[in-house]
Amino acid sequence: MSPRSERAEREPVFNLPAVIIASLAVLAIVHVVRVYVLDEEQASWLIATFAFFPIRLTGPSIPGFYWPGGLAGDVWTFFSYAFLHADWMHYGVNGLWLAAFGTPLARRFGTWRFLAFSLGGAAAGAAAHLLLYPSGQAPLIGASAAISAQMAASARFAFSAGGRLGGGIPRSDADFRPALSFLEMARDRRIVAFLGVWFVFNLVFGLLFTPPGVTNSTVAWEAHLGGFIFGVLLFPWFDPIGRARR
Repeated sequence: MSPRSERAEREPVFNLPAVIIASLAVLAIVHVVRVYVLDEEQASWLIATFAFFPIRLTGPSIPGFYWPGGLAGDVWTFFSYAFLHADWMHYGVNGLWLAAFGTPLARRFGTWRFLAFSLGGAAAGAAAHLLLYPSGQAPLIGASAAISAQMAASARFAFSAGGRLGGGIPRSDADFRPALSFLEMARDRRIVAFLGVWFVFNLVFGLLFTPPGVTNSTVAWEAHLGGFIFGVLLFPWFDPIGRARR
């Protein structure tokens, strides 16, 4: 048995990797500080400094007005917005999805590869939001674009034979199964149905509804889509295992 197989066999199914626990803790701490520690003016400064505003990059210069962070802030907000959440409901929903889809990916990638991939997904989500709403003035916040990237990446190997969603009993090394190719994914009705439900869910909630508790920011389905596309396309660049050879 390979070292990866032995490690996977020792890990309980619901045992969250350290990087997932740390991510959940950091997101919770940031929210606690914003809501319970900072006053209203300081909290507004935090949003202006670290949330993603498309108009920050595309709007005209206004004499005497400067976005916090300057040019550096123009860059870091592509990532930092993912650490902010509207309220505890927003945090809780994202936290559950992070635990569900981030866990198998963190086990497969390892800590640093997982973090780099997640930040890339967040940046892709912000870029998609900017592309479709170049003059948007509402703050984009939340980790859902990064989590969408994680979900897309997990689908690349979870549906493999012996994977967690591959049918039958998952193997002890389920999170380390060879990834599927795009053609194999397109031919698999389970994957097509899974992705279809995901797209419909995002369109419905992004275009028609505001999920309970998410009242202070944009519900950006296009950011989710940007993260998802990043995840499914760039997964091979990060994957240390590779796809099945047939």
